[in-house]
Amino acid sequence: MLSWGAVIPVFVLALFVLFAPGLVIAFAGGARRLRLWAVSAPLTLTTAGLGAILLPFAGLHLNPLTFTCITMLGVLVALLGRLVVVRRLGVGWAVPVGGRPPGPNPSPMRRLAPWIGLVIAAVVIGGRIISGITDPAAIAQLFDNVFHLNAVALVASTGEGSSLTLGNLTEASRSFYPAAFHDVAALMVQLSGAPVPVVMNSFALILCAVVWPLGAMYFTTRVFGARAEVFILTGALSGAFGSFPYRLLSFGVLYPFLAGLTMLPVLLGLIIEFFGRSRAGQSHQLPTFIAIAAISPGIALTHPSVLVAGALLGAPVALGALILSFRSRRTRSLVFATVYLVGTAGAFLFVRPPLNSAPWTPDQSYKEAIGAIVAVSPGSIAVPWVVCALLVLGLFGAARRPRSYASVVGMFAIGAIVYFACAAVDNETVRDLLAGVWYRDTERVSALLTIAAFALVVGGALVLATLARAALSRLGLPRRATARRLLALALCAGLILLGTFRGPIPQAQEWIHQSFGQHGVQQLLSDDERAIMQDVRELVPSDGVVVGSPRTGASLTPAFADRRALAPHIFGNRTPAEQYLLDHWDEAGMDPAVCEYVQELNAFWALDFGTDDVLGGVHTELAGTDALDAEQSPRITELARVGDAVLYEATACGPPA
Repeated sequence: MLSWGAVIPVFVLALFVLFAPGLVIAFAGGARRLRLWAVSAPLTLTTAGLGAILLPFAGLHLNPLTFTCITMLGVLVALLGRLVVVRRLGVGWAVPVGGRPPGPNPSPMRRLAPWIGLVIAAVVIGGRIISGITDPAAIAQLFDNVFHLNAVALVASTGEGSSLTLGNLTEASRSFYPAAFHDVAALMVQLSGAPVPVVMNSFALILCAVVWPLGAMYFTTRVFGARAEVFILTGALSGAFGSFPYRLLSFGVLYPFLAGLTMLPVLLGLIIEFFGRSRAGQSHQLPTFIAIAAISPGIALTHPSVLVAGALLGAPVALGALILSFRSRRTRSLVFATVYLVGTAGAFLFVRPPLNSAPWTPDQSYKEAIGAIVAVSPGSIAVPWVVCALLVLGLFGAARRPRSYASVVGMFAIGAIVYFACAAVDNETVRDLLAGVWYRDTERVSALLTIAAFALVVGGALVLATLARAALSRLGLPRRATARRLLALALCAGLILLGTFRGPIPQAQEWIHQSFGQHGVQQLLSDDERAIMQDVRELVPSDGVVVGSPRTGASLTPAFADRRALAPHIFGNRTPAEQYLLDHWDEAGMDPAVCEYVQELNAFWALDFGTDDVLGGVHTELAGTDALDAEQSPRITELARVGDAVLYEATACGPPA
């Protein structure tokens, strides 16, 4: 087993790839302080996603050199945008964009608070995920991972990562598929030379333990102000929900959706700023609009449904601005809010995935769904009682100041409505209307509910901290007000962290452990099957194509052997030649058409991984490889065997060209 210490260089490089390009571009655009760090990862995904689309038109491929050039172009665009802001607003170049500093002489606690919050989140979330995955080279033994592993490997090897053509990874199924996540992961593979699974695990760890809490802090400080309590309690709560980010590593596995949701809080924070509702110091609308426009493509090209979710959850903020601007007769704000709401309604109604591959049905009663909403936890995860209590406190605090916090209550209400429709409503029309954007899948929507409720839960923690400070004051412990404030904050943060030791967080960690095959159940790729991939790398030429069933893991040769697979994904269109071989490859030497297609596609090799299906149970063997064990040389030759995993060559079709 590989140690996590051995992959620290890969982790550091992945951190650099994800943050450095966005940091440079954001800095050139004038972003400073928390906004600079919060928008950097989304900007990197924008750069990679758009770059991968544009490069083919110039006859170029995605690689570290071309990505660097695209980044420098992004810096130039940011500088031009900064020039527009300077001229439009009449401010100097030295005045940073993105909110005002915390004050002329911020306290040491205020300076340290963001780092403390981030460290708490990184330790809690990172520790749970590392313990769950166990081996940094392990893979999620789940259905969707066939696509994600091969997509990253193919983009890394070919440099072709356009979202317009990635499709289902074959020429016959070239179509739109949001590829920004895979583009950035491929760049990490190219730069590090590390195996795809190691890079994927490092990337996922950074998204969950760094990008998510950074974005969450940006969001909550726009709602509650940039106080030390907000930073630290946000960091503590970032790892307190079982449904996000942990659950998305054991269901699916939904890497792009996970990546998109980690960036969603940044978008919500910017929307709050744009409509002038930020309590962290007001920033100008124009640079905030530019920031939204800059990160939105990265989110959309990671997972479009997350951008729709961001617009929908931001609607209460726009609605509040609409009401205020109508009362105060501010025409421009009225127009902005109206356009936003109309655009959001259009996106929600029309930007939808096909539901023909969305088999999920309601799995809860009305009562169970309401309970899950109040607990901010789907029915499959234990109840986080601390989070549940903080949500109630948050609602109490919001009720006392409805004008200030109506928008975050609205966000929670939207998340609750979508979850309820998805989990409990039997009427298909209503369910598809309200939850179809997210495949009417309870697990996806529960992750979204976490973010919708997050500000209210943080608000509840702030109420608790205030009550604790008042209690300490009455007791006269300690004497100094600053010390009482710190002690109250420490007690609240400690309570939150204590709550992560029982209930949904250990359960979510155990599910990750199971999904990554650490209990001996390896439904996608067993140790023997992984070992034979080395034989594939040695025995199959670099331009060879391997036939195998994607449902048994036999098509994972791009990710584990750097060799093309005839069927790199479970779904996807096939050419007539490809489909014929998938149905008849084992008839080489008997059916003349087989050798004709074998030679045409250079598909002389096949892997037989038995009948264990990635979804569990027995998979009907691929028709083109179901008779391999019964066939004898010289028509089909066994080249290598590790346990029950076998590599064959169609020697009847002649030597490979």
